[in-house]
Amino acid sequence: MEKFFAVIDRISEWMGKLASFMMAGLVFAICYDVFMRYVFSKPTYWAFELTYMVYGAYSAMGVAYCLLLNSHVRMDMLYSKLSDRGKAWMDVVGYVLLFFPFMIVLTYKCGDHAYWAWASGEGSSVSVWRPQLWPFKFAIMLGFIMLILQGIVNFLKTLGVAVKGGRQ
Repeated sequence: MEKFFAVIDRISEWMGKLASFMMAGLVFAICYDVFMRYVFSKPTYWAFELTYMVYGAYSAMGVAYCLLLNSHVRMDMLYSKLSDRGKAWMDVVGYVLLFFPFMIVLTYKCGDHAYWAWASGEGSSVSVWRPQLWPFKFAIMLGFIMLILQGIVNFLKTLGVAVKGGRQ
């Protein structure tokens, strides 16, 4: 089981680092568009679409890494006052009642959209560039699948702390 945990943790870390490089590309594309627009009065026709697609993929691909690092926003008015075991039980309940049901539905629907975009050859209608949308939608689905897998790993680790005690 520990080997499975380590593999998922490494993949989440790799995807998080890949997402950071995507952000560097996104910043370059935006700066290029701003430069072309205001210096040469020739805005690009592709920058807007590229930025929302890359940002969407970046966000989805980075969330598993955020979960690995436990860096998502948390309401800790009550949580911070609990013992480590109490925190673990609260996390277990949150995973079972909120995280897994929501993520399963979200990933399923995202998979439907990605498959439909691929099968139909759906292209964007926002600009004259009209790129295919399936790579963007599959990247989001992949990020959500990794989030579920990282959630399973964190859930099992947290369940161990809740049952046996110890630190998270």
